[in-house]
Amino acid sequence: MISDLYTWPVNIYGKKPQGHLLKKLFMKKIFTLAALLILVVVSANSQSEKKEPPPPPPPKPKKEVVKFEPPKIVVDEEVNTAKPKEPPVVTVKGKVADDFYERNPSVSDISRQGNIISLKKKDGKIENYDMSKKEEDKSFTEKYGVSPIPPPPPPPKKVS
Repeated sequence: MISDLYTWPVNIYGKKPQGHLLKKLFMKKIFTLAALLILVVVSANSQSEKKEPPPPPPPKPKKEVVKFEPPKIVVDEEVNTAKPKEPPVVTVKGKVADDFYERNPSVSDISRQGNIISLKKKDGKIENYDMSKKEEDKSFTEKYGVSPIPPPPPPPKKVS
């Protein structure tokens, strides 16, 4: 056996140990060929597959015809700032009006237009009080008490 150590590249049968290297070389070639074969089959299948055609494009939208007429410019009546509009007639309903009618049983209706308060009595007479005049305002409050209708808002300021 010691003699075998001196002849190390040669085994006990007198042959060089190259058989396992040949097996290793053939195995590499076989695995490489198998891998190449699989690669060729996969690439051939991917190229030969028939792909479905894409869906057709959506139909073109129909063109809507819109008849458009530009707005007409209408000139309103010119506003006369010297002569203000007549204020609306204001009446009151609810608890405040009920309290006023209980205090004044002779009054059937009360309304205000601007600074003028109109009282309609049950006997049919109509009394008008101009609240901008201090004398009439005082006589109204002495006779009927506080008005259930709030005073009109102040006139708008003129912007110049």
